Amino acid sequence: MISYLTNLMGFFSRNLPSAAGISNSSETAGRIRASQIGALTSATPLMMLSNVTNATAILLFIQQGPFSELLPIWVTVVFFFSALGIYQWIKFRDRETYSVSLRAQKKFLQSSALFGSLWAFVPMFIYPYAEPGTQVLIIAITGGMLGGGAMSLCTVPKALVIWLVTIGSGCAIGLGIAGKPSDYGVMMLLACYFLMLLHSGRSLAMNYLNNLINAFKLEEKNDTISVLLKDFSENTSDWLWQSDENGTLIHGQEGFQTYLGTTPQCFCVIGDPSAPDFVKIKGANVIKKYWLNREAFMDVQINAFIDGKTRWVSIAGKPLYDIKENFIGFRGVASDITDKKEAEERIAYLAHNDALTGLVNRTHFSRAINEHLNSKTKRSLWGVMFLDLDGFKLVNDSKGHAAGDQLLEMVAKRIKALCAENDVVARLGGDEFAILCRSAKSIQGMTTFAEKLNHSIKQPYELEADRNVSGISTSIGIALGDQGAASEESLLHNADLALYRAKREGKSTYRFFDLEMDHLERKRRLLEQDLREALVKDQLSVSFQPLVSANSKITEGFEALVRWNHPEHGDISPTEFIPIAERLGLINEIGHKVLFEACRYATNWPTHLFVSVNLSPQQFIDNRIVHSVHEVLKETGLEAHRLELEVTEGLLIENTENVTKVLNQLKEIGVSIALDDFGTGYSSLSYLLKFPFDKLKIDRSFILAIETDEMAKNVFAAIAKLGNILKLKITAEGVETQEQVKVLETYNCTHFQGFLFGRPLMIEEMPAFIMQEQKAHLEATTKTDNAKKLIA
Repeated sequence: MISYLTNLMGFFSRNLPSAAGISNSSETAGRIRASQIGALTSATPLMMLSNVTNATAILLFIQQGPFSELLPIWVTVVFFFSALGIYQWIKFRDRETYSVSLRAQKKFLQSSALFGSLWAFVPMFIYPYAEPGTQVLIIAITGGMLGGGAMSLCTVPKALVIWLVTIGSGCAIGLGIAGKPSDYGVMMLLACYFLMLLHSGRSLAMNYLNNLINAFKLEEKNDTISVLLKDFSENTSDWLWQSDENGTLIHGQEGFQTYLGTTPQCFCVIGDPSAPDFVKIKGANVIKKYWLNREAFMDVQINAFIDGKTRWVSIAGKPLYDIKENFIGFRGVASDITDKKEAEERIAYLAHNDALTGLVNRTHFSRAINEHLNSKTKRSLWGVMFLDLDGFKLVNDSKGHAAGDQLLEMVAKRIKALCAENDVVARLGGDEFAILCRSAKSIQGMTTFAEKLNHSIKQPYELEADRNVSGISTSIGIALGDQGAASEESLLHNADLALYRAKREGKSTYRFFDLEMDHLERKRRLLEQDLREALVKDQLSVSFQPLVSANSKITEGFEALVRWNHPEHGDISPTEFIPIAERLGLINEIGHKVLFEACRYATNWPTHLFVSVNLSPQQFIDNRIVHSVHEVLKETGLEAHRLELEVTEGLLIENTENVTKVLNQLKEIGVSIALDDFGTGYSSLSYLLKFPFDKLKIDRSFILAIETDEMAKNVFAAIAKLGNILKLKITAEGVETQEQVKVLETYNCTHFQGFLFGRPLMIEEMPAFIMQEQKAHLEATTKTDNAKKLIA
């Protein structure tokens, strides 16, 4: 409360302009003061009338008390200054004042102090000695003067404070002199009234100030607009025209000649079939109607097709009469609006069509679907296809956006060429296309059409500047109109689900929507919501799977694996929720949590054990991963050489230069970098030369096939040999049998990982496992030492 009062009085201690951060010496401040004085001046007659009326009432009804003989003198003074106020108002009421100085404003503050002091006299000297009934009258009149004056003076906060303080002080003194308990109650009510008036006055003052500032800004804008309009009118291509009573132009022929290529000699004959073929002017009948009826007209548009180009002119005119009211012709203005019409046509085109390919856009496509849904003549079999190009992003990034745009144009032409005349083809945005198939005769026909689309789009593209492109294909999602899609939105949703299935199942293919997709989509959405809650409720945990030495079979480290134990559905596989986290943008938060927890727990392990943490490609997008790793190591105290970071090949195919920079920065910290799932993605020898890897982790698919598939065994051998040549450590993932171990031991692997050596361990299981491993390590060391002694 005290703070509020301090702020309130601080506001009233300033001039109104400074309350809004406006310098009191600025032009705007002067204009604000002028508006303040103007507002006070307009209220002067009513204020002076109130002074006179209330002073008269006091003189008539208050006759007793030690100071009552001074009342006539007091009333005379009030009358005199009220009359002086009216005189000043009459003298200056018609004067327009643009700006008022601070010095001039002080006169109004002095007037406020004068009248406030006059009205403080009554409660101070008359009230204490008056009868109870008379006291009520004094309180009523004084309260009315306080409130009325406050509302009138609110535009000048200092004047308002002077008025309230002087009268309020007089009231407080008078009530104090009277000294009855009821007077102290009235004093408290007066204090509340005083504060309420201050608060209301501040609000009114700020509203008044804001309205003034907005009015000034609007005035400045109007001035600017006026200047711009004047400049436009001086430089525009408008011209004046005038015709005689027969419709023949007597002024303005040059304008028509310039913009239409001809000079219409008479409005009555514009559009005459006998006019030359090179000019055909439309709108003549409308103008002729106005001319015959002697009516004014505006924005009548005529056009002429000249040399293969349409020119447009807007005409306005009004009839002219002489002093005898005889019709003497028309006069008006004409404007060349060709550019405007072309722009309107372009806007109308873009409202329904894609600017790059010329296909209809999403808005028009949705309208076409709705029209077909409501059509009574639609076929029983029809549907919507969603197409998404596979490999387009790589072309766009590697060959440039110009090549990407040209490729999209060529794809659009190929799609359009295969569609029937009554099909609707749209580009929805990016590399996404859609087709409203209204000509299909059967499911087989729809299938054949999808196969033709894919085959056509797969063919190589010959772009400009020898930038030939191949390897482009399309994934297609198909939703039939008779699959319960009651609206355009549900039909597009079904097609999108089918497209998602096609892309997930290998791309370059097509899938029809079925109800199972909708079920899976609902499940995915629930998982998305649950995953958000899981982060908030800290339901994600970290487990650790052993990484053992291929030689000693003793654990040398652990891979940190994120786990989600759903309260209803139990354990959910990372392969299911990690893609969701990446799509929702939650992977950075999850990745940081796993990194921190893994490093924190690893600090409690023996120092020869390392921890390996997987990184998502999305964690490299904002380049914060280096800072994050550095901060986690610093906060947990784990030595950098004990941390191994695993990345997948998918990270390497995009923005190679930036990824190389980030990986080198991580290496500078001292951590190790492992390439995970090598051999299953976009494996390239160039990756091993470009990027600073320390280890290759060979995917478990090779390990599973290594016992029975000679080709898998050969591929594994080649990868292992390559790693040894490049002096990279080799980890075989998914080792589950001793037979696999026997085969793998011949390939110089450095580490094994799999259920044979240990399943992922929860945090509480780690101490016992590490203690057991330590014991095995000690026993192995003892046996080795004993063997050496025997040999010696």
